[in-house]
Amino acid sequence: MFPAREYHRINALQKNWEMSQDDMYYAIENGLLQVCIWLPLRYVERIVVCNQKFVCECHEHQEGFVGVRPEDCRRICSKGRAKLRTFTSVCDDGHILRLAYEPPQPAICVRLNDLIVLNKHRLKFENSYDLKGQNLREIKAENKIPYFSASEDYKYIYMNEMEYHLGDVQARVIEQLHDASQSHQSWVHGKTLIYESGSQAVRLRDLFKNRRTWRGLIVSNERGYYRLNVPLEQLQEKPPDRSVERQQAAN
Repeated sequence: MFPAREYHRINALQKNWEMSQDDMYYAIENGLLQVCIWLPLRYVERIVVCNQKFVCECHEHQEGFVGVRPEDCRRICSKGRAKLRTFTSVCDDGHILRLAYEPPQPAICVRLNDLIVLNKHRLKFENSYDLKGQNLREIKAENKIPYFSASEDYKYIYMNEMEYHLGDVQARVIEQLHDASQSHQSWVHGKTLIYESGSQAVRLRDLFKNRRTWRGLIVSNERGYYRLNVPLEQLQEKPPDRSVERQQAAN
């Protein structure tokens, strides 16, 4: 039996609850369903709101799940991503966690695929709105949906139960492909990927000398276009733009 999960991704819950994407976004954007992200180790200010003012109680190092505020969820659902500096504690203690400016802490780029729902927030939502989905804690391992996750700089990738450690140029290629996978055009021309990554390579595959990494992360249509190697059902996909392909060939 697959072990009980501590959290679930929003696309899996949406399917489980038989909920439309608009309804799912509405629940997230209006604070009906609490969503979280994993915060990498950062130096933060722990803040409480007193008389409508932020009062910093202490500075501390923080790593782990933190809540995403509804107003920030609106930006993420609308634009697909947002750079965030302020989060909420998931311990129900009313604290706000804000990335410290001294020493400078980089903002966290949060994408739709980064949003997760902790079990306690899932149960609260299901009980509040009488949702009768299947018991997600009893999903078997063989039915687990493959997923993609990445570090902020895309140098560490986890996909389909495999880990990949990438160099700077490789990471910029995967970031482009991941952004494309979240759009209606998941295929990107190889020349575009090479140019935007800052490389002088002639062929995209030359950037990935490790064949396991290349085949695990990237799919080619054999016509110069590439996409992230994720299941087709997770893509909002259109066929490659052949006019662009012909123009690239002419050049």
